[in-house]
Amino acid sequence: MSDDQSRVPVLPNADSIQTHIRAQCHAEVQIHAFEQLESTSVWLREHAAELTLNDESLNHLCITDWQSAGVGRRGKSWQSRAGNLMLSLLTFSDKPARDLVGLSLVTGIAAAEVLQDIANMPVQLKWPNDLILSDRKLGGLITELAAGPLQSGKPRTRLLTGIGINLLHDERVIDLSIGATSLEAVGVRCSRVDRDAIAGRLVAGVLAAHQRFEEAGWSVFAERWAALDWLHDKEVLIHRDKSTEQAVARGVNEQGALLVERAGEITPVYSGNVSIRPSA
Repeated sequence: MSDDQSRVPVLPNADSIQTHIRAQCHAEVQIHAFEQLESTSVWLREHAAELTLNDESLNHLCITDWQSAGVGRRGKSWQSRAGNLMLSLLTFSDKPARDLVGLSLVTGIAAAEVLQDIANMPVQLKWPNDLILSDRKLGGLITELAAGPLQSGKPRTRLLTGIGINLLHDERVIDLSIGATSLEAVGVRCSRVDRDAIAGRLVAGVLAAHQRFEEAGWSVFAERWAALDWLHDKEVLIHRDKSTEQAVARGVNEQGALLVERAGEITPVYSGNVSIRPSA
């Protein structure tokens, strides 16, 4: 491991990230880079009003070398190792939130396809928000929709997308949940220079996918999700607050719900307070 992968937080290189974003897409992104933050998503949420005061069309990326209190699904908090990829993206849409359901799955598709290209290995998606490599968790993402500022008197939707990728091997998380892995574990170089390049490519991929989704909807992503669906046709356990049910995963619908089959009947399961685990 090189010296620049030590645990001492180092400021991400905003110029390098910007170069990789512009090489992949034409969207304008303002980058806010930090050596250390509690949470990139919380920082963007707290600063959203001032960031968009003068230019509501600009996208904002917050990235940190070390995140001490990241926020995941259902409010779970966790720490990352310095040198991993931790970023959040603030964007806006003219469409109402009801027309953007499924955007989290689109984010996952974009991230998985970029990482597949980087690792030259099949990265898959575990509904609703996990990135899977070799049947182990490589990372996760979360997309939050909220009412945004008015533009020309019309309401807008604020999109806050958080992405975390395990670049570096970390013994602390290797056996958690379904198990964890990293790009480093499969032989992908993961210096901080590489991390910044990966960040730029991920942001460009996500922005392009979001734009495509707004233009054409879920139909253009359905086959792409099916090709990446790690749960497809697996027996799963659906954990709710006070119950556990067994079913077979049968893909997703256009609202982003997981389709499960029980007793010959297929029904949707929405993320909410639900946890999905393979039954074996």
